Amino acid sequence: MASANTPTIEIEMIGDTVCAWTWVGKRHLEEAMELRKDSANFEQRWRSVFLDEKFMGEETKPHLEWLAGEYGEDVAKLMGEKKLELFTMGNAKGIDFDTSRHMADSTRSHCLLHYAGSVSLEKQQALVEHLLKIHFLDAKNLNDIAVLLEAAKEVGLDAEASKKAMEDAALKEQVWTEHRHARKDLGVEGLPFFVMRLKGVDGAAAKPRSFKHDGPTSCLTACMDELIAEHRKRQQ
Repeated sequence: MASANTPTIEIEMIGDTVCAWTWVGKRHLEEAMELRKDSANFEQRWRSVFLDEKFMGEETKPHLEWLAGEYGEDVAKLMGEKKLELFTMGNAKGIDFDTSRHMADSTRSHCLLHYAGSVSLEKQQALVEHLLKIHFLDAKNLNDIAVLLEAAKEVGLDAEASKKAMEDAALKEQVWTEHRHARKDLGVEGLPFFVMRLKGVDGAAAKPRSFKHDGPTSCLTACMDELIAEHRKRQQ
């Protein structure tokens, strides 16, 4: 356990609740934080981006059908047969992806995560994990209000406030603002995307570090080591 004198590293994980690589990348990040827990404290925050910004509304589509439309029949076939690298990496992290899931608009889940973050970052991270679990292991629809309310209950969020958050216009705009910032300003393509900085260090000295796609654990720990070294230098 890091002491009060050690640095706090702020981590923004930019991802989508319906993106399988987001869960794999989350596992890499968790491993990296575990490896550096004696050298730094961590504050992790979820930031929203849409895997497919065109897929909005109440319609759902079988994931394999959606995948074929976006990436071609060959990729969808390999996904259905669980022959993609995703499954190798997922299995290594204890994740067995359910290919029967449906693609759905994830806006409500993002709004709920923003509300959870306003309660506490711990609640937000618990909800991230739970949403990924029920979607990728249990094939639950993350645009279904009843499913999302049950998830909110599971992590101890207020039901009425959760329901209100999912339809809150201001929260929806915040989600879309983060999406546009990720895609246009940060150049996010592969998910998840990580940004790290030293807490309490403003401007260029914070030196955010960003990693596209699923960022191997060693890449993430290398970033953490740079920030830890920078903190120690500033303390001299």
